[in-house]
Amino acid sequence: MDGIRGITGPENFGPVRPAGLQKPQPTQPQQLTSGQDDRVEISDVGRLVGKVAELPEVRAEKIAAVRASIAAGTYVTAEKVDAAIERLLQEL
Repeated sequence: MDGIRGITGPENFGPVRPAGLQKPQPTQPQQLTSGQDDRVEISDVGRLVGKVAELPEVRAEKIAAVRASIAAGTYVTAEKVDAAIERLLQEL
């Protein structure tokens, strides 16, 4: 038992690192040389999120009123049908 040493105070302990790894060295920021440009790529999901953010705000009270009119059977009027047909024809 000659190779066993007693445990002393915490001042003898250092950080625990896996064997074979060295302490990380601080890195220096890289300097851009002329001709290098920064570039950003936006995913399809990112584009979709951007489009959603551009949508107009939902007006809950207007939606509730329309739903109530539909439930009561008073939403569809001849004027509204004519306006919808006119918009469809303009899009074509």
